[in-house]
Amino acid sequence: MRLLVLGGTKLLGSAVVRAALDAGWHVTTLTRGLHGAPPPGVDARTGDRTTPAGLAALGDDEWDVCIDTSGYVPRDVRLSARTLAGRVGRYVFVSTVNVYPDWPERPVTSSSPVSDCPPDAGPDDGDYGYLKSGCERAVLESFPDATTINRAGLIFGPRDNIARVSWWVQRVAAGGEVLAPGRPDQPLALIDARDMAEWMLGAPPGAFVVNSAAGTQTFGSLLATARDVTGSDARFTWADDQVLLDASVEPWTELPLWLPESMSGHAWDLDVSGAYATGLRIRPLAESLADVWEWVREHGLPSPEDAERPTELEKRMSREREQKILTGLA
Repeated sequence: MRLLVLGGTKLLGSAVVRAALDAGWHVTTLTRGLHGAPPPGVDARTGDRTTPAGLAALGDDEWDVCIDTSGYVPRDVRLSARTLAGRVGRYVFVSTVNVYPDWPERPVTSSSPVSDCPPDAGPDDGDYGYLKSGCERAVLESFPDATTINRAGLIFGPRDNIARVSWWVQRVAAGGEVLAPGRPDQPLALIDARDMAEWMLGAPPGAFVVNSAAGTQTFGSLLATARDVTGSDARFTWADDQVLLDASVEPWTELPLWLPESMSGHAWDLDVSGAYATGLRIRPLAESLADVWEWVREHGLPSPEDAERPTELEKRMSREREQKILTGLA
């Protein structure tokens, strides 16, 4: 099989490349060359996908599958899709659950409405989720019967340059008393980028929410599993939402993945039955976190300069602030 990856050097793109290589596929990538190089064995091409000149790096080649991990602006995705029409058998577009305007206030079901962004919208025409819905439409214009839309949930894994899960793994590994937010039974729903990548290689046409199933993970299981795989002596002190809010702890950023119940709504309540029915498999959390820990030990957390969202990373809670809150709980 011949695979084209638009992207291929960040978290999900690199997972797609490695999964395809492991499966014996011939892999071509198109990147701007800003985030390192793909692994050996890849036909790595350099070009800016947002311009005809950049897409010219693809020549007249053809592929069985294109997996688009780097499309965020509808008009740019439309250019790529039109360029590849007739040259790609199946186009897989990585979208997001943020295309559902009622989420997280309401759970995502098979009948949930999607934002109605036009396929030629520009970067300033809406927010992230709205623009992603326009990207979906841009692909469907050129591949009406051969588009797989991956409405991705929260992705983590080795090489994560947002550092939400990996931040917790590093903090737990350091041991001692750990400030744990909310309740240990607070649900989470995360997906290892490698599981998502393997599913995309063989996914059929259609639109799917791709994530782990609600209820299979909790904040407590995340932290306890991190302690197990790192071998630390961490002790968890759980702080109620209101205690953290009274201390002006910023949800999601200062303590990643934490949302007070008053804000979380149905954030983790996503209908993933379609993806599961078409082959999505979720590896054990312990396996994922062990690999994250191995990556963190070797590479550390990303610097703000290398982070996908540097402002979020810069807001992570310091050990001094954590200790101050823990002291107030004693």
